[in-house]
Amino acid sequence: MNKFKMALLLPLVLASALVTQAVAQTTKDLSFQIVRSNLNAFDDQQLNLAFERVAERTGNQLKVRTIFAGALPIESSEWLRAVGSGDLDMTMIVGDYHAGDFPLLGLLQTPFLFRNQVEKNLAINATYPIMQREANKRNVQLLTSVPFGELGFWTTEPVEDISNMPGVKLRAQSKLLSDMVDAMGGEPVPVAWAEAYTALQRGLVKGIFTGWESFTGAKLQEVAPYAHGTGLSNTAAYVGINKDIWDSLSPEVQAITMEELGRAAVTIQANVPKIIADQVSLQMASGLKGFQSNPGDAWFDRMAEKVGKPTLIEELERSGAVGEELIGVVEEAIGRKVR
Repeated sequence: MNKFKMALLLPLVLASALVTQAVAQTTKDLSFQIVRSNLNAFDDQQLNLAFERVAERTGNQLKVRTIFAGALPIESSEWLRAVGSGDLDMTMIVGDYHAGDFPLLGLLQTPFLFRNQVEKNLAINATYPIMQREANKRNVQLLTSVPFGELGFWTTEPVEDISNMPGVKLRAQSKLLSDMVDAMGGEPVPVAWAEAYTALQRGLVKGIFTGWESFTGAKLQEVAPYAHGTGLSNTAAYVGINKDIWDSLSPEVQAITMEELGRAAVTIQANVPKIIADQVSLQMASGLKGFQSNPGDAWFDRMAEKVGKPTLIEELERSGAVGEELIGVVEEAIGRKVR
């Protein structure tokens, strides 16, 4: 099999004096595959800029180019294994794709495990040593975690309490969303994305879950003009590199790389709340009539009980003793029990 190159990297703090140190090392040309088919997302742009700074600061001793999802004949579910075997240099490691090979990713992605982004960040930081240890067993080095924004929910009519929508037909295109709709008392209806506008316009469904930018881009505010925050930001994503390649880099190049990726991660995290604010403004200018940012305690309590806990039980069974270890660290980090 031909080897493909991929790239990803993380945040360690490095004294700026390292920039001036001589680094005697052969040039490394790597490629980094993102999960999207283009580079238009803010987080992808920040990672790409970080790689450009790495090349500049190391005198091109480490050069990373971005490869888009679908550019290589490797299925998304195989990326983690390909990095471990050396068929890929670096890639995004995401629970949606790689929990089958790395069960702790699925465990961290348990929906409604965390009440808010603060809890999630505390847990990600606290569990990083465990995730790194387990990734190393797969010959993968984690270089940074990549923050993600939360899912939104829109309705065709005003709703005071989204946790209680008995009998209402709502679009649900995945098991998670179907479980959430069931917990709300609603009726899950599978509707293709291309048909979402028409389905909402005709009243075939009364609500839709999706990303904030996707909703704006599809102009769905014209037919579903009431927006609601959900607090659901469960995606667990990391930048990972083949450990043999990482170990072959000099400490100076490693430090610079991790510093720049760390800067990118901080920038991405700072932009997470801005994503929603910007999209709400755009939607308000083109049809949105209302926005509830906080779904309330009743929403989280119901989702955690009816969706989160059953999922957590399943994920703990899959991950075994190391999963119990990780959840113990999570509970200590956020200061409450999740089981």
